[in-house]
Amino acid sequence: MAWSALLAAAVWALGVVEHADAADANERVLTDAEYARVAEAKAVYIDLTFSTWHPRGRTLSQIGPALKIKLSNAGFTVVPKESDPHDLTLKVRYREERGQQYKFDTYGTEITCDIKLEHVSAGLLLDLTIRETSGAYDSGTPPYLEVLERFDTNPYFYFLGEIVSARTRSRSDVTQALIQSLQRMLQAETPKTEQLQDAHGFLPGESLYPTLVRENTIRELGRLRDDRAAPVLIALLGHTSRQTRLDSIEALRPLRNSAEVRSALERMATGDRDPEIRKAAASALGASTPASPMN
Repeated sequence: MAWSALLAAAVWALGVVEHADAADANERVLTDAEYARVAEAKAVYIDLTFSTWHPRGRTLSQIGPALKIKLSNAGFTVVPKESDPHDLTLKVRYREERGQQYKFDTYGTEITCDIKLEHVSAGLLLDLTIRETSGAYDSGTPPYLEVLERFDTNPYFYFLGEIVSARTRSRSDVTQALIQSLQRMLQAETPKTEQLQDAHGFLPGESLYPTLVRENTIRELGRLRDDRAAPVLIALLGHTSRQTRLDSIEALRPLRNSAEVRSALERMATGDRDPEIRKAAASALGASTPASPMN
């Protein structure tokens, strides 16, 4: 079956109902009365504070404009002033702190972003902290640019508009919001480029971001070990991107006791023509030696 057909099946299979090493989220279950009030909220005020260790407060972060775009594209009206009528407040505390020293005058940067979503009467709806840090200095990318890219492609920030929408309009939890966002992202990809129209607040030229977000989201769903992610991860085993297939196999490893997951991994371990894919699938199943591909 084509991977697009598998994805469609995964969408139907999913129901509606503290996250990554790079993010922690806390959320509470709303009562019916609270949800009735929250579901009507359309206007949101962004209360953003920003600090950086870089000299003279210089930064390349675009978090302010990005937040507005994410919320607007999720169907919210962002009001410019706290005195303007609104039911929701998104409190964002963004900090850039000096990180690891790489050489005499070169340091990494650590980003911490605390995000709280509050309703005027229902109170706190979401409490999310995202953390990212510069990687190895020999990666080829300047440490500051690298950590900004990591932050921008962190699924909890990239899909923030969808997460806020899920918490206020569908009673979905954050994990389910990630699953549904990944499904929509894949459905929006064009067959030739595997890219999509960017509606998440990034600058022109950042065309690789959706690919990175897809991979980061798959890895995060694997870390979360949530059975609800199995259908979309199985669908992704047929994706055109080799890295996506490898990431999906690894993400399914903790779920291999499911008959559906095990069957999908067995098909990859015996039927894929790529030896690395077969090896990864066999490893995920707990087998030591992958079988040769079937003709």
